[in-house]
Amino acid sequence: MRMLAVLSLVAALLMVSAGTVDARSGCSCAMRTPQQHVNDATAAFSATVTNVQVNEPMLNGGSVTATLRTDHVYKGELGAEVEVFTKAQGPACGYEFVKGARHLVFAKARGSGLATTSCSGNRLLPPGDQPLRPSDQTQGMEPLTPELIKALGTPTRVSSEHAPAFDWTGPMAIALLIGAVALAAIVWTRRRARSR
Repeated sequence: MRMLAVLSLVAALLMVSAGTVDARSGCSCAMRTPQQHVNDATAAFSATVTNVQVNEPMLNGGSVTATLRTDHVYKGELGAEVEVFTKAQGPACGYEFVKGARHLVFAKARGSGLATTSCSGNRLLPPGDQPLRPSDQTQGMEPLTPELIKALGTPTRVSSEHAPAFDWTGPMAIALLIGAVALAAIVWTRRRARSR
């Protein structure tokens, strides 16, 4: 019994020395400064969640895709809408995105997309679309410290009014071109058959 108590104490000390434990999720995160969160991220931005889709609810912590409407970009190059992947479960360090809520997101590149965790430094934000200020905090939210605002730097405003320019060299353009050629061939064949 004493051995079990000693082992439990050692495990607790190791967890404390290695980082912090999110009591809600059981996920262990190392203590990091705001500047470290910014440096480690491929993209840092504020955005409002427009959709949350659970892809794999249980397998290896599950997988969630959150679609967000971006308002300000602090790091990286993003459009008006972005998808971010995270684990579906808190114990797997998944970050909880809630439809309609605004977040400050720190994400890393994952394949052709972005991924984040509950250890990435993300914050729940007050609603709106203004740049972040230290005075921006509401009850139950972590404070936006001057250190965090300084680490983020000056944001780029993202406008959702203008659709991104169409990529005429991408797969969609090639598919449209093939479709147009096929349609032209069908019309030509029918006209030729009628003229006989």
